Amino acid sequence: MLEVSGLNVKYGEVAAVKGVSLSVPKGSIIVLLGANGAGKSSTLNAITGLIPSTGSIVFEGQTISGQPAEDIVRRGISLTPEGRRVFPSLTVAENLHLGGAAHAGGDALKQRMEEELDRFPILRERFHQTAGLLSGGEQQMLAIARSLMSGPRLLLLDEPSLGLAPLIVDKVFDLIASLKAKGLTILLVEQNASRALEISDYGYVLQTGQIVLHGSGSELAQSDLVKQAYLAE
Repeated sequence: MLEVSGLNVKYGEVAAVKGVSLSVPKGSIIVLLGANGAGKSSTLNAITGLIPSTGSIVFEGQTISGQPAEDIVRRGISLTPEGRRVFPSLTVAENLHLGGAAHAGGDALKQRMEEELDRFPILRERFHQTAGLLSGGEQQMLAIARSLMSGPRLLLLDEPSLGLAPLIVDKVFDLIASLKAKGLTILLVEQNASRALEISDYGYVLQTGQIVLHGSGSELAQSDLVKQAYLAE
């Protein structure tokens, strides 16, 4: 579904991503592992057109490199950013509406809204509440639901469990697995390496902007590098 080849991202003179290549097959969960500053978020932001990059990005057989972010979303890619970034002064309803407004209208938008409220019952309860008053877990659910409002075929998740209580982390990973079971393809950046590898089909390890290791979820879980760097007790 997604093929990234020789991706490079620079911030001024600093190279954040250096020649990254990865594949995301349809219907899979692919995980990107790495320490803070390894280039994971920059990779996701480049794929979605939020930051300039060089290299090749091909989605469903069509080159999307250099296209505006809004066009990439319309093609079927959506990003749930690190830190949730909901609009705190807007209601849950307004946040969800913004997530789908450019891609559906009228009955289609209403149907999509109902689907997400069925998926996240807590958001139905909080529907008219401002997003800034939600708990961290509720805001994360809203951020994911907002991304799904565009009807993506490929969902990019950037640190979805970061800062959440263990019980909520369990719910997030259950949700990711359920989305895959319904046919959604997912590219996941996640600091909880052990949980991410449990649900992933394949993974890549980034260090200082470069891929240093890749393999199936089970293969990476057995790697000495991954054990020492990301799975230490």
